Amino acid sequence: MKDSKLTNQSGLTLLEVLIAMVIMSISLLLLLNMAMVALDGNDWSNKTTIATQVMQEKLEQLRNSPTPGSGGDTALGVVRNWTVTNAGSHLRQVGIDVTWEDIGGNTVTDMLTTYIKTDSV
Repeated sequence: MKDSKLTNQSGLTLLEVLIAMVIMSISLLLLLNMAMVALDGNDWSNKTTIATQVMQEKLEQLRNSPTPGSGGDTALGVVRNWTVTNAGSHLRQVGIDVTWEDIGGNTVTDMLTTYIKTDSV
């Protein structure tokens, strides 16, 4: 008499293993895609934060300068240009443009326009 435990063995067939591997491979590829999207988002966020800080820094410099002028420079890999025009009595209009390159090689531009109250014209 044979032992029923030995004759009633159950396991995975080769087809079941192959299907499980295909499902796992697709899942890993989707996770890799999500990781790449997250890296792109992190790069965009980092560059946008730097550009905003560079604009704010230049705005503070122009606000504290008695006779600010227009110009341009590069700071932290961000190209910035600014224009200062008289907008009326004791008021200046300041425009700051920043340009940088994202991780995909695309040029991104952001702009800031504001008015500064001055003690003199």
